[in-house]
Amino acid sequence: MNLKHIEAFRAVMLAGSMTAAAKELFTSQPNISRLITQLERETGLLLFLRSGVRLIPTSEGNAFFREVERAYVGLQGLTNAAAQIKNLGTGRLRIAAMPSAGLTLVPHAIQRFQALHPEVTISLHVNTSGTVNHWTSSQFCDLGVAVYTSEASNCEIELLSKVAAVCVLPAGHRLAKKATLKPKDLHGERFVSLCHGDGTRAQMDEAFERAGVERVLAIEAQYSAICCEMVRCGMGVTLAHPIVAQDFAGPGIAIRPFTPAVMFPTYLLFPPHQPRARLTLEFAEVLRKTHDEQLAAMEKPERLKRA
Repeated sequence: MNLKHIEAFRAVMLAGSMTAAAKELFTSQPNISRLITQLERETGLLLFLRSGVRLIPTSEGNAFFREVERAYVGLQGLTNAAAQIKNLGTGRLRIAAMPSAGLTLVPHAIQRFQALHPEVTISLHVNTSGTVNHWTSSQFCDLGVAVYTSEASNCEIELLSKVAAVCVLPAGHRLAKKATLKPKDLHGERFVSLCHGDGTRAQMDEAFERAGVERVLAIEAQYSAICCEMVRCGMGVTLAHPIVAQDFAGPGIAIRPFTPAVMFPTYLLFPPHQPRARLTLEFAEVLRKTHDEQLAAMEKPERLKRA
């Protein structure tokens, strides 16, 4: 039994006769008859009852046809997968991101990308920047988005941006009346801080230490998004990436520029020593465009003065 036997059988079942099946397959009626006879001999099944020029499928023939159709669905899936691989790579994209990007920037980019390529399956894996490095380096993920990279990382690294943190505080806070905030403005304030070990936390602490400012460091959280939520609950003030602040602020929150600048870097990571698939490159481009548009929106004065 080979593919020609199956094609002939399927064509007869769908067309209703050997003559019509022959036309469908661009062959002769005797050839179709020969293939069906060979298929019956190979399978040991009686597929059709002959009634003059008519062919009537038997119960065995109908049962076998159902299995053939299942197989054809699988073959069509392989055909579609091959087309995706040819055009876009694997047809599947795995993205690793630290939470500040995985909860804000990356979902917006995925939405835009899927509008362009609805056939592509996308998996988003969110964890610390260190884990994002590991996942990308090991090729578990095709692209990583991280806020820091270690010297030991062997990923291919591209700087996406470095943006200045903004101050996030309750809208009714006395400091919300100010257009721009400085470290001295936060002297004695309850401050929701990132946890120790975070590179941005070290930058924040250094800025306040240089200014001789003491904050009330009563609350720490691992991610900026959580810090913003704690501010919304009235638990203090914080410094956050502007995109995270805007996405998580909500009503009753004020966002103000902060100087001197505390920088949040964002890096794109690619697996090492691997050619970049077209699918990965296209998503990276969409991610860059989405990132730039969100930052441009952040720079509008009315957005940073939101309350």
